[in-house]
Amino acid sequence: MGTVDKGIELIELLSEHSKGLTLKEMSSMLGLNKSTVHRIAKTYLTHGYVAQDPDLRKYCLSMKFLSISSKILGSFDLREVAKKDLVEIHEKTREVTQLYVLRDRKQVCIDKIGLPRQGLAISSFVGWTTEPHASAAGKVLLSELDLEEILAIYPNKGLKVYGKNTITNFDEFLKELKCVRAQGYAIDDEEYYEGVRCVAAPIRANGKIVASVSVTGSIFRITTKRIDQHLIPLIKGTADKISKKLIDVTL
Repeated sequence: MGTVDKGIELIELLSEHSKGLTLKEMSSMLGLNKSTVHRIAKTYLTHGYVAQDPDLRKYCLSMKFLSISSKILGSFDLREVAKKDLVEIHEKTREVTQLYVLRDRKQVCIDKIGLPRQGLAISSFVGWTTEPHASAAGKVLLSELDLEEILAIYPNKGLKVYGKNTITNFDEFLKELKCVRAQGYAIDDEEYYEGVRCVAAPIRANGKIVASVSVTGSIFRITTKRIDQHLIPLIKGTADKISKKLIDVTL
């Protein structure tokens, strides 16, 4: 096995152990001697692709891989990939359809199809940012983050009140995210805007959530019955279609 092959195996191994591995553990799992593994790990360490805990002496992948993956995803326009499907959802529901991503600890609207119906106050626009905890789209984007990542967004565990049903208890919010993760969609029932409901589902690339697609409208039109019978399967199905397109684009 060549050095490049061994290096790739090491990266793939570390990608499966987010808490890191010692030199001895890596050597045992890869079936390679410690000197070979140390040489490869040291090379990655020098170039910033691997980090090492000075106390535990464990190696783990660095944030440089996240930077590279972001550049790969940025090499094509997610809006263009999803546009046709967003338009289709809007035509089927006649409700505001939006596409969101998580950037710098905020949810960012990167596309929006349709205008709010008369009397419905929705302030979002392309480029609009807000805290993610009170919206369906935001809850989807947070749903598969670990506790450390969520605490980086809410270091004091404080959840700002937006609507009359905003979840403000941090432990309750974590339970909500667990529920979103299990069911594969999120609902915002007057949590961000009074009189407004929203349903959202995750868009994935390489198994990870990279965006969320949502439908937003009045509580009088987006009833719980309509959500259960029509909107959930529609939103989840559309999100899956877009995710498949992302796989095709990145291959």
